[in-house]
Amino acid sequence: MLTAKKVELILQKCAEAFLIAITVTLLIISVILFFEFLLASPNLLHIEEIILSGHMKDATESLKEIISPLLMFVIVVELIIMLLKHQPRIVFDVLLIAIAREIIIAGHDFKNVLLGTLSLLILFFIRKFLTLKGVPPGTAVIIDPYITIESLNEMLDVHIPFEEDKYLIDLIERIARERGIALKKKKTIDIANVKIEILDLDEKGKPILVRVIKTA
Repeated sequence: MLTAKKVELILQKCAEAFLIAITVTLLIISVILFFEFLLASPNLLHIEEIILSGHMKDATESLKEIISPLLMFVIVVELIIMLLKHQPRIVFDVLLIAIAREIIIAGHDFKNVLLGTLSLLILFFIRKFLTLKGVPPGTAVIIDPYITIESLNEMLDVHIPFEEDKYLIDLIERIARERGIALKKKKTIDIANVKIEILDLDEKGKPILVRVIKTA
């Protein structure tokens, strides 16, 4: 019989698979459109001729026609990274590139350029002063062990390796097997620069609630 936890895990796996499918589709479409853009853009082949001929206005317009779609491809790549890594800070990068692209498109429209520049300044201010710079040692969080290790690293500013294991629960169980540790309540495991304390287990002895303490 499926427990609520197992159903939740199955749904999470399905959602992740669907997200990966969307991401791969977006990447394939972007690659195809990128090569079509390279083949179809005449300015890529003749931009140096326009510059050498002295027609700087035409050269500027040609550069805008090239840079604008290229920045759009960069935005798509950043979105793909954001979908895969689930890191909120990447949102700032996407917004910065998107606003920069709009400023380039605006060209000589002073009002739009000014608004875009102010938006960039606001984003830089938010990123510099209002985002978490670091988490001091001794900080502890009580979390579900089915969190991804990458998300935990981002949350606590730690460096737990996740090449072999994607979820914290997988890492805990693997380390416990390798070290011959019996998983039980109040048991602690040192991994990298964190200490993990088991707070609760299910009927099969799998951790369902842990406390993670940053040690360094």
